[in-house]
Amino acid sequence: MEQRYPLGSPCWVELSAEDIDEAARFYRGLFGWEVSRLESGYPVFTLEGEAVAGIWPEPVSGGSASWTVYFAVEDIRSLNSLVEDAGGKVVLEPVPLEDHGVLGGYIDRERVHFMGWEPHGRYGAEVSGRDCTWGWTELVTRDVEGAKDFYPRVFGWGRVGEGDQTLWTVEGRPVASMAPIPPDVPGEGLSAWIVQFAVPDLMEWARRAEDLGAHRIVEFDDPVHGPAVALTGTQNAIFVLIPTSSLETRRRTPSPGAPKVLSRSGRIIRPPA
Repeated sequence: MEQRYPLGSPCWVELSAEDIDEAARFYRGLFGWEVSRLESGYPVFTLEGEAVAGIWPEPVSGGSASWTVYFAVEDIRSLNSLVEDAGGKVVLEPVPLEDHGVLGGYIDRERVHFMGWEPHGRYGAEVSGRDCTWGWTELVTRDVEGAKDFYPRVFGWGRVGEGDQTLWTVEGRPVASMAPIPPDVPGEGLSAWIVQFAVPDLMEWARRAEDLGAHRIVEFDDPVHGPAVALTGTQNAIFVLIPTSSLETRRRTPSPGAPKVLSRSGRIIRPPA
């Protein structure tokens, strides 16, 4: 059964890639996904017949594949105004997709790309938050203060936490997070929305990804959420693997007595051997 997503929350993820056949090979081997097409011809990844992610058959820029996050909104044209008023830009005017919904493309003040989705008949991923599906979404940014101003103005988000990591909330529940790019990371480490996939055995799936041709960027241990592994796929799309068991913690609103700073400085960074 298709999930419905609260307005303002991430609802869909999409891989932009030039070589769909290679993408199908890689993600089939990693997650057991298959590729099918909607009535419109739009290709989607499926797991046991349910849509888990989309595919756009060309790279966004620079010849590399990338993952893009869609956010559910009530009115895509109102989103255009909200983005521009907050200092971002509309890069794709609203496009109706039959009776599925209306999409639009945007960049924030740092030129981080994201999509808006006004659902009509299709609400987003039919399944998420379980083994081998999209589990979480995080903004990594060099302009934390700018993002704290931009995204609440655009999506009406609340915020929990200060310092090194922030949880974005909708109706009081966390739907995404934000972390700063450390100052010692070279300039080519661009701000971006990062898609995280849930797996039952983190290190086993990281090894599977490498066997399929992925490159391990870094492993890290979050003091609250636990371990994760960042990788690039065979067409250089960055993604993160996280344990499925960590999702309940990520989606739980911290209690008043809980620490309000989720410190990334507390993570243990282990570059790959």
